[in-house]
Amino acid sequence: MSQHDLAVRLLRVAIVLAAIFNLLALIVMVHTTPIAFTLFMFVGQPLFAIAFVLLLGAVLADLRVRQVL
Repeated sequence: MSQHDLAVRLLRVAIVLAAIFNLLALIVMVHTTPIAFTLFMFVGQPLFAIAFVLLLGAVLADLRVRQVL
């Protein structure tokens, strides 16, 4: 697997995780229940953090492919 393929895969995973985070946030905004808020805080926030780290990894992998780093 090349660095470019790795960067594309990381971006796809990051987009999916961010979409799940946004869905949880939408559920909390529309109809707040204690269970929904707890899921958002304990599942949604780490998903967003993981998506951000994967995004950084994809950017760094792409910069290595372009020989900027």
